[in-house]
Amino acid sequence: MQKKIIALAIASALAAPAAFADTGNVSVYGVANVSFDLTDNGAVSVNKVSSSQSHFGLKGTEDLGDGLSTIWQIESQINIDNSAAGANGGGGLATRNSFVGLSSKSAGTLLAGRHDTPYKIATRGLDVFADSIADNRGLMGSTAGGAGFTSVHDARVTDVAAYISPTINGFTGIGAYVIGAESASTAAQTKGKALSFAGLYGNGPINASLAYQVVDYGSAGTSAGQTLFTALGAGDKSKAWKLGGGYTMDAVTVNAVYEKTTNTITGASALGQNNWYLGGKFNVNANDAVKLAYTKAGDVQATTNTGAKQWALGYDHNMSKRTSVYALYTRLDNDSGASYSLTSISTGGGTAVVAGNDPSAWSFGMKHSF
Repeated sequence: MQKKIIALAIASALAAPAAFADTGNVSVYGVANVSFDLTDNGAVSVNKVSSSQSHFGLKGTEDLGDGLSTIWQIESQINIDNSAAGANGGGGLATRNSFVGLSSKSAGTLLAGRHDTPYKIATRGLDVFADSIADNRGLMGSTAGGAGFTSVHDARVTDVAAYISPTINGFTGIGAYVIGAESASTAAQTKGKALSFAGLYGNGPINASLAYQVVDYGSAGTSAGQTLFTALGAGDKSKAWKLGGGYTMDAVTVNAVYEKTTNTITGASALGQNNWYLGGKFNVNANDAVKLAYTKAGDVQATTNTGAKQWALGYDHNMSKRTSVYALYTRLDNDSGASYSLTSISTGGGTAVVAGNDPSAWSFGMKHSF
């Protein structure tokens, strides 16, 4: 199980899951994931049909000889509940991981384009409720607690160049350099930039990951498509590191993540936050599983009552190798000065929350991979 998690993480850094429709060196693939969500932001209840990271993609390779290949991918998010563009990029071309690069069996892979950061890739496979309204990114991968600043580290970025090492004795390294956008100003500017690194290890029932990321916002303006640089202001810096791990024993899998983020605001003291996640999955039989998760965002340094916690309980049933149905319940409890919302990974989540309110949701969905 843990080798599979590591393999999926590496696959996400190279290309999407194996396709079922293939023409020559071009593969067609995707996921349709739709749910009926009953949401409550602590003040108002809303029922929604949601698309949770549904997407469509094309990818391919060309053998150049001597163990070297060209790789490419164009992947787009589709909000199949209403087809409208949204916070997660639905409605546009190449809104998800899209790139071109060179891959060597012995030397690794170089790619450039739009892609998840290594920091994000490092622990995505550990979230048992990934790509649902109970996704732990409501609290993990960012800093936001009503303390006057927000940083985003678990991000997909444009203008990125990345390297993925070969897997040696279970270990894979990933590094990336991200370039910020220029503003329309004619004045001299310093572009924003970011460095992101991750190490992944898998051996039998055990896997582990360690990631570090630093973001320099520079003096230039930001583009709407570069999430990493839109949170803080000119001259600010943000850094984060996290450690993740998982263990599978028979039908039980337990995963955990610890994360620390630090924001340095121009003219102010550095502000840090500690977050952690614990998730588990129990396979009742070959087709059914029970899932449970708990996530905690600590207080932003020197600012009390800015933390939050979230728990989720769910049940999955596989109807086939590519089709599954699921049901879950999740609740997020904000401290009096915090206004975290359920993740916007689902088009049913992300509803604005007043500080101190506690959002919750029931979700009943179906997922098909092709």
